Amino acid sequence: MIGIVVALGNNDSFAGLQEHLPVPLLALADKPFLQHIVEYLAGQQVTRIEFILSHLPEKIEHAMGDGARWGCRFHYHLAGPNADPLKIAAGLTNGVTEAIVLANAERLPAVDLVAIQPGTVVTYQGNWTKWGVFSAADLARGDFDNMPRVEAEACLNLESGRAYLDSQRLVLEQKFPCFLISGRQADPGIWIARNVALHPTAKVTPPVFIGENCRIGASAQIGPSAVIGQNCIIDSHTIVTDSMVAAGTYVGEGLELDSVIVDRNRLLNVRLETSLLTGEAFLLGALTDRAAGRTSARLISFAIALLLFLVLWPLWLLARLYVAVAGTVSSIKIVQIPAEDDPASWREADLSLWHVKGARGGIRDFFFHLLPGLLSVLKGDLYLVGVPPRTREQVEQLSSDWKFLYLRTKVGLVTEAAVMFGENPSEDDLYTAEAFYSATESLGHDLRLLGLWLWQLFVRLPRSAAEAE
Repeated sequence: MIGIVVALGNNDSFAGLQEHLPVPLLALADKPFLQHIVEYLAGQQVTRIEFILSHLPEKIEHAMGDGARWGCRFHYHLAGPNADPLKIAAGLTNGVTEAIVLANAERLPAVDLVAIQPGTVVTYQGNWTKWGVFSAADLARGDFDNMPRVEAEACLNLESGRAYLDSQRLVLEQKFPCFLISGRQADPGIWIARNVALHPTAKVTPPVFIGENCRIGASAQIGPSAVIGQNCIIDSHTIVTDSMVAAGTYVGEGLELDSVIVDRNRLLNVRLETSLLTGEAFLLGALTDRAAGRTSARLISFAIALLLFLVLWPLWLLARLYVAVAGTVSSIKIVQIPAEDDPASWREADLSLWHVKGARGGIRDFFFHLLPGLLSVLKGDLYLVGVPPRTREQVEQLSSDWKFLYLRTKVGLVTEAAVMFGENPSEDDLYTAEAFYSATESLGHDLRLLGLWLWQLFVRLPRSAAEAE
């Protein structure tokens, strides 16, 4: 069978949330909603899927790929703002002799597609789900209201925020047929992914899903009907019920979330049907005055950098001579942070960069990143650990919420993104890492990141390279 998935990606019910993510990529428990649809279709003998996209199409194509991991072939088609996706679908299947599954990326009905005769629409509670099994002639005719119907026993959907949260609960309670959630089921109805730090005093009430790399603080209450995406922090004494916390979100101390969807610093109240862009008290609720902590961090950064430079200065000299012969040196002006929101008040510092063609991985990071960066730490332009240095233009190009948290952190040689995601993190990975670092910044966390980075540099990465050979 051939599948046609209409994934236009925009839905006014998720205003604010869809600015950086198409609605079909919203997570349902452990995966994007669209991925669940793809796996569902692949399990029902669909081997080729044509996607009709509109809003942020590149993000859907990047997330789904070419379909090889599901044994399918994917093709993507862009629909204009006023285009009729059903007419596009009919054009894509002109002359096709196989049965065609038409799917809407905001709904997933529980129905045996293989058993349905072509020319049949799928309904749930009497309403068409925008799913069905058709012939090419059926799609060309388009008379869906007068076609035979088959009723689904259940249906997940993203029609509204309330429907989205209800779908989460349906999945967590295992009331949707043949739906498997990844992660360890610690207790009935409680799924916990890998590398989750759950404080002993935290209370988890099923059904709940907690994604990987999350931290749940002291006396926090999670559930019932709560989904926490990966790389999230739920601070102490916070209550999360009947809510979805998207990946990479920090929820401050002592907050109560009920019937809401939270994505970074955007909060969608499902009950009131309102969207709110929150301020520092929410997204950065635990970020109090860190002047004393940063003074200690600067002193320790200076001391460690000085010690390393005294030990490694012969290597620094050799690396500098090598760059003079086989590489190049450039200089950029970086914004010194923390800083105020007004660009006119930003101070800048010169940062020297060493470039050597062909240098990669641990060798590049040690000789052409760490060694030259030590002098910037000694001059006070960088910390050993922080967020990546950026020029004025790069900072101004950040989204408003990203810029807000970036200007309140500190810039460093070693970053959370490098430790978490490696050499080439995506834009979403960078945001997640920097939001996480903003929420957890402390001297202890800095030392831990520095230790992990050095371990990756001298132990794990060389070992992985040797194994690859």
